[in-house]
Amino acid sequence: MAPTIEAADGTMRDTDTGSMVIKSLKYAYPNGKQILTDFSLELPPGSRCLLSGANGAGKTTLLQVLAGKTMVGEDVVRVIGKPPFHDINLTCSGDLGYLGSQWRRNVGSAGSVALAGDFSAGKMIFGVDGVDPERRARLVELLDIDLDWSMMTVSDGQRRRVQICMGLLKPFKVLLCDEITVDLDILGR
Repeated sequence: MAPTIEAADGTMRDTDTGSMVIKSLKYAYPNGKQILTDFSLELPPGSRCLLSGANGAGKTTLLQVLAGKTMVGEDVVRVIGKPPFHDINLTCSGDLGYLGSQWRRNVGSAGSVALAGDFSAGKMIFGVDGVDPERRARLVELLDIDLDWSMMTVSDGQRRRVQICMGLLKPFKVLLCDEITVDLDILGR
């Protein structure tokens, strides 16, 4: 576990030495099924970690907890020293990125562009402010994205490529990926 220091009020506080610290995480679904029990992990900055396991083992649930999409106690999970569910600046700042296997078009936006409607991939990709133009161009080329694609008519694989591009447009400190290549063909993977 991360080292602690004594705060002015006498309590022990973590010092942020890792990108990710999980302490005795327990999680049960609302129906009561326990999916994660006493899970602990510490990953230092610059780490890469592959999470594998059987279907239904809790991999996606764990990633959603780490991404701040599912609530757990404030002292159980720290990403870059902050509790991801309780500190929205962590996700809003772009320090913590999450690319999941499901892209909910009716929930989010790309800059000022809603994710539901008949618009082009280019409008989405260029609708994000503060992006390095060279980074954007490299991603569009690498992912073989046609900026004129209509997001209402693209295949699942083409939609996934746009999602990956959107998720990587800005730099991040921690990136969580959950089955992001699931819809891609062999060359895209």
